[in-house]
Amino acid sequence: MTDPPTEFEFERAYDRDDLAEVFRTLADALESGDRVRLSGADASASVAVPPRVVAEFELERESGEPAIAELEIDLEWEDADGSSIRIGDESAGEGDRVAVRADPPGSDPASEASTAAIPPTAVTERGESSEPNAASGSEKRRSRFEVYEDRADEWRWRLVHWNGNVIGDSGEGYASKRNATRAVKSVIRAASTAHVVELEE
Repeated sequence: MTDPPTEFEFERAYDRDDLAEVFRTLADALESGDRVRLSGADASASVAVPPRVVAEFELERESGEPAIAELEIDLEWEDADGSSIRIGDESAGEGDRVAVRADPPGSDPASEASTAAIPPTAVTERGESSEPNAASGSEKRRSRFEVYEDRADEWRWRLVHWNGNVIGDSGEGYASKRNATRAVKSVIRAASTAHVVELEE
């Protein structure tokens, strides 16, 4: 039996305090029964969690480069009439609570560092563009990470400027595509708080 296709997915880096606010919003919606809006870079959705759910908590720790710790929280429920999830729900209802959004309040949407986000299309295969040809303005001028397999059958990443120039790369190969993609996410998390240090010879 194959897994059903993912209808909505969005990922971005958070400071712990900001993430706590997301969970508070979710908790408030769970208590009140309000719908929760999820607004990603390229899609949006809303969800109404019913009174009875199955919750699964999973911890993983992966060794490798880089080492990654992961906490997954899954909520499952019966959705007989298909009304609990609305994909592409652009209009927030009166009681909707916005829990996740691509551009948090007070951020500069044109700044990649300020959102510290990885839209679903930002990490691409080699040769595929994450930017539609019809795009214009700041959307067209976004840099991207490309994950690709080299001639030695190792996976690597590179940061490509909007003009096509490679401005950074992994410097090493990874055994799997997943590890290379995780390395990209680690770089984005670290870069959002990094500062410039000039070293003297």
